[in-house]
Amino acid sequence: MRYDFSKIVSDILPHYFRALDGIQSSEANFASLLYHHLLLGGHVPTQICTEMYTANLVREGVRPDLVIFNEEIAGRFNYFKDCDKSQSNTQLKIDHLRCVIEIKGGAQQHESGLGKYFETDLLCDALRSDPEKRAKTQNCALAIDIEKLGMWSTHFGTNERDYVFLAIDLKNPKGFWPSHVRDTFGAYCAKHGVHLIYFSQGATSFWHYPSQGQPVQVKLK
Repeated sequence: MRYDFSKIVSDILPHYFRALDGIQSSEANFASLLYHHLLLGGHVPTQICTEMYTANLVREGVRPDLVIFNEEIAGRFNYFKDCDKSQSNTQLKIDHLRCVIEIKGGAQQHESGLGKYFETDLLCDALRSDPEKRAKTQNCALAIDIEKLGMWSTHFGTNERDYVFLAIDLKNPKGFWPSHVRDTFGAYCAKHGVHLIYFSQGATSFWHYPSQGQPVQVKLK
């Protein structure tokens, strides 16, 4: 299927979030469910990759949760089992790369996850001068993942490519993001050339903060 991010937002994500609603699971399972819905939406298996091997593209250890390529690509780039590290395929990946997605949210964050980011220092600016401490602080995880997407955006450019931060806010005692928190992270994503997709469990719609332009609320299907 020819890659079209606007159709993913309008036609695939509304069904994806409807299926996800009520599930208390892990980020890995949320990525698998998104993979499934992309296939249902017409994408072919060879153009979707989870945990892509990236040592030949960016620094070691930086693996996006899910990547979408052009439909013409044919390869196996996942970071597990028989991933062929002797074949870099660097130029092939660059030529066909169309979308990089990071997913944040899951049952392991039920008590201390997205709802915890109601702190005043939402973007962890106070720890910015201490990268090591910042990387080990749970409350900084959102900003760090957005910056990781920003690194991809800077490295490969935004021409016909999209970088997406998908925040899944599960039901938890701390509540969902209030609008000012959502707006803060939406603006931070835009600063880095990244789309923010935010879904709060139980809602009948989700928010799309594009990398350029105004936020849009999209109804589930």
